[in-house]
Amino acid sequence: MDMDDDFMGEIEFDLTADQQALVARAISVAATKRDEEDFTALNPLIAIMQWWQLYGTRSDTAGGTPEARLTEACRQYIAAHSA
Repeated sequence: MDMDDDFMGEIEFDLTADQQALVARAISVAATKRDEEDFTALNPLIAIMQWWQLYGTRSDTAGGTPEARLTEACRQYIAAHSA
């Protein structure tokens, strides 16, 4: 999965098919979330990671591969925002 951001340049994740599905679902949930800012809809993956930084536990946010951290952030985001 490729992610391109104006501030960071291109970032590439080597995700399994299951991880890709989970990340895609989280992005879909974030992109359709309506709040006071349009940032989440425009940059859902960045918004997910910012949410996780604020609400994830220390053990969740430390260590592991970038792919594992991304997948865990998305899993927690889905759990917190799916009704």
